[in-house]
Amino acid sequence: MANHLKIIGEAYQKFNDTNTSVSANKEPHSLRAFKRYKLNSEQRNKCTNASLTLGTLGHDISEKAIVKNLSVEECIADKEIQNKIKSYVTVDMKDQMKFEFGIKFLKDICQNHIENIKELPKQKWQTEIEHVKWIDPINVPFRMFIDLTGDTHINDLKNKFPTVKYYPLKKVKKDITKEYPGKKLDTTKENANRIGDWTCSHPKIDQRAFTSDLMQIALYSHTTGLKPSLSYASATDRILFTEDNCEELKPENLKRNLQELIAYEIAWEKKLKAANGSVDELLWLNIPDFSEIRKGSFWWNSIPKEYMEDYLKTYV
Repeated sequence: MANHLKIIGEAYQKFNDTNTSVSANKEPHSLRAFKRYKLNSEQRNKCTNASLTLGTLGHDISEKAIVKNLSVEECIADKEIQNKIKSYVTVDMKDQMKFEFGIKFLKDICQNHIENIKELPKQKWQTEIEHVKWIDPINVPFRMFIDLTGDTHINDLKNKFPTVKYYPLKKVKKDITKEYPGKKLDTTKENANRIGDWTCSHPKIDQRAFTSDLMQIALYSHTTGLKPSLSYASATDRILFTEDNCEELKPENLKRNLQELIAYEIAWEKKLKAANGSVDELLWLNIPDFSEIRKGSFWWNSIPKEYMEDYLKTYV
């Protein structure tokens, strides 16, 4: 029976789970266990960094510009967007510079997304449409919010923000004006990719879509029945992936990508079953890579220090 009543599996019920998501399946299991089950919702909302915040801003601006046919400048000037920018609290100096460079080039990134979407057939777009989808044999539904839903296509936006580096200006060792009278010594040459002692570089877009993004768009396409597309954009580069230029987005490969996503969730469900409702047991079944925590890798540098200290007491 296609419409029979679905019941959330016992393993999920014991952890008060009512749904799962693609984003949860992108995270390392150790981080997923920690953020979802050890922290409360208020604490989870404090787990952010420049990349995550910039990503949200990039989505909000691009989606609004596309759906409401506004300029990027108009969307950036929006009071709500400006409040989000002004209220962001940086993690450390590197995070602060990541955020400053990201804001500086936000317009270019969003404009590149708009140019990508123009390559698709002209259609009316809606943003952040919610769907809930049960997929066997997973015993909990997927909940999703699709970036852009059109008449024929769906699209997910992938922002590529600048990478930053501490690179102080070198001091001039020699005054060339003594050797070349009348020549001006310019030590303030303008560089759009520099702020003080920090510089940034803009990533080139890979010519292949990321596997995690393919799994995501496969789920969206399966749920809506619409054609998949992925928009990647940095400040200096862009590419729109569709089934016309990306083999992985063809129907037969979408099925494989969806099966891979299902496999990730099945593996997670097995760990929930083994933990049997115990958060401590789940944390031990998903011990983190301590070296990644020490390095402050992308997945962990969004966690406030006090939360991390409490988390590590579980193990050491």
